[in-house]
Amino acid sequence: TLFSKDAVPAFNAGVRRLVRVGLLERLAHGVYLNKALPRMGLKGIGIVACHLRPNDLVYLSYESALADFGSISQIPMTVILATTGRRGRYSTPYGDIEFAHTSRRHAEILRRSVFDERWGMRVAEPTLAYEDLQRVRRNLHMVDEEMHAKVVAEWQQSATEQ
Repeated sequence: TLFSKDAVPAFNAGVRRLVRVGLLERLAHGVYLNKALPRMGLKGIGIVACHLRPNDLVYLSYESALADFGSISQIPMTVILATTGRRGRYSTPYGDIEFAHTSRRHAEILRRSVFDERWGMRVAEPTLAYEDLQRVRRNLHMVDEEMHAKVVAEWQQSATEQ
C-alpha cells in the first residue's frame, strides 16, 4: 500500500531503507515484520508461517501439536509445522520454525485439522499429529501413551458435542 505506485527497484530500495533504520525486520526472503506492531505471541508464529508458505497448507503438528495437547510433557524448542510445500527452518522473533513436508492430500488435512485462533493457523487433531510423528519416525518415545489416549477421547467427545 505504501509503495503501490513505485517501480520494483524503488520499492526494494524503500524496504531496505526501512530495515536499515529499524522499522522493519527481515524474517525471510519477501517476509518482513513491522517492528512497531505489538508482539502477537503464538499467533505471530502462525502468521509468519503462513506468509513463508503462502501457496501451501500449513498446520501445527508433530511434537509441537502433541505438546500443546498435553500428550508430550516437554515443550519443543522449535515449532514444528507440517506443510504441503518445501521443508525448511527459520529463526523468527516469535521462535524457531521448522517446516516438515507432508504428502497428505489437502482434503484430508482440512478434514482432520481445525483453525486455532491462539496459533493463527490450523492445528492437527491429536490422532493426525500422532500419525504425522509416526510417519517421520522420530521422538515417538516422548509421547505419554496413557495421556494421549485421554486427549484423543476428550477431542472425540468435544467433536460429537458440536
